[in-house]
Amino acid sequence: MKEIKEVKTLVEQIIDLLIERREGITVKEICRVLDLHPKMEREVYSSIEKAARALKRKGVEVVMIPPKCKRCGFEVRKPKVSKCPACKSERIEESVFVIR
Repeated sequence: MKEIKEVKTLVEQIIDLLIERREGITVKEICRVLDLHPKMEREVYSSIEKAARALKRKGVEVVMIPPKCKRCGFEVRKPKVSKCPACKSERIEESVFVIR
């Protein structure tokens, strides 16, 4: 008899990772752990939003620790930026997603 494998959607896999990694996870880490191409970051951000809505219905909140400039310390409100709006530095920490 053939064994049937359970296939999970990207959103379900991200929910599992968020639950597993209580300390938080970045989009690049999600791509690496799930063996996704780095160009899929946009889809991962979209899936995190969907996962957050699904978890909110279950009483769990997904929080984004915003990116911060490593040079001047400016905290950016968008989840992904390439340059600091204050000092124009490209040394930006990645946003981290955590569940509460």
